Amino acid sequence: MKITQNNMNKLIIPVLLLLAVVTGCVPDKSMTEQPITVTLNGQEVKEADIRLVNGQLHMSTSFIEQELGMRIQLTEEEEPGKKKSYYSNQVAVLMYHDLDDIPQEPQILPVSTFEKHMELLKTNDFHVISMEEYANFMQKGASIPDNAVLLTFDDGYVSFYTKAFPILRKYGYTATNFIIVSAVDNQTGRPKITWDQMREMKGYGMSFFSHTYDSHQYAEINAEGVESPMLSSPLYMKDKQRAESEDEYIQRITHDLSMAEQRLKKELGNAYGILAFPYGVYNKHVLAVLNKLDVKLSFTIKEGMTSLKDSIAYRFNAGSLKTTPEELIQLLKETSSEEENGKVSLDVKKPSLGKVWTDDSGKVMIPLREFCTLNGIRVDWNNDRKHLYLTQE
Repeated sequence: MKITQNNMNKLIIPVLLLLAVVTGCVPDKSMTEQPITVTLNGQEVKEADIRLVNGQLHMSTSFIEQELGMRIQLTEEEEPGKKKSYYSNQVAVLMYHDLDDIPQEPQILPVSTFEKHMELLKTNDFHVISMEEYANFMQKGASIPDNAVLLTFDDGYVSFYTKAFPILRKYGYTATNFIIVSAVDNQTGRPKITWDQMREMKGYGMSFFSHTYDSHQYAEINAEGVESPMLSSPLYMKDKQRAESEDEYIQRITHDLSMAEQRLKKELGNAYGILAFPYGVYNKHVLAVLNKLDVKLSFTIKEGMTSLKDSIAYRFNAGSLKTTPEELIQLLKETSSEEENGKVSLDVKKPSLGKVWTDDSGKVMIPLREFCTLNGIRVDWNNDRKHLYLTQE
């Protein structure tokens, strides 16, 4: 691992420690320490917290953080029955669309696969939260459990009621469906959930928010017939042989988004607004209209973890047939994201580092050679002079 000056202070290295760290074990009293000098990347380090104890070099976690530019996340070895924490103060938002027992189209997920997702979330210690919990976390800083997952569906297909809802109830999970409101008001094409079905599911913790009123489609934006998502583009008006002006465009999308919010409030009593962008696309005008309508949270389709700084949430495409249920769970475990302090979490799998101990002052001491080997740091030791050379490669 090469650490440059630019990224030197941006790494968090999770280290799996032996149970000795937790119990506060220290070396035998018969162990003796010998003074050493240390050179790091060609420069001498004064008062380096590295110790030679009975012939073995140990480095403190404070030395690793202050001199090597790595933050250490100390964890115990896994104990039977202990809950696992893959991430905290972040949410993995999963995106689904349609389900069927035997799908006839590639974009529809088999019901059995969806149920396998729910099973693996449960057995791998993920915690499904509601949209209300998510909103309170994002807007008020309320606490959420580690490994938080938010389940979302797009487009309001009736399979959410007939296929997903029974499975969600089985596992005690809640989910949100972003509905195309006009498709509910005017049922055509592939069957959509009804207002009555939504009201029934809402009683079991499901929630429903906007995927626009009638802007989930492509439309022409010029005389040549080029098409673009309606919500994020001024449209071409054939009768006037020109594109919408900026004011006309803003007026149109304001009417559409406002209509969706009004219908959701009237039919379901929604107290606040949330939007999933059609095709994940938006622009500054869309964001300005949402702010005017007091719609504070939104969702795109870009993949990643969502934290407090992300007013526009990322989502993992869990409805894709390209990813197996096991691969999806592994992706959630391993995906890193920028944390609030700007540091980048680097998920590195490591074995136990050997005899890790704490000194009388409570400092955690880690075997130096094992740590450096795992993190690409060259170690040169002059035993006669008791001088240590460390080089970050």
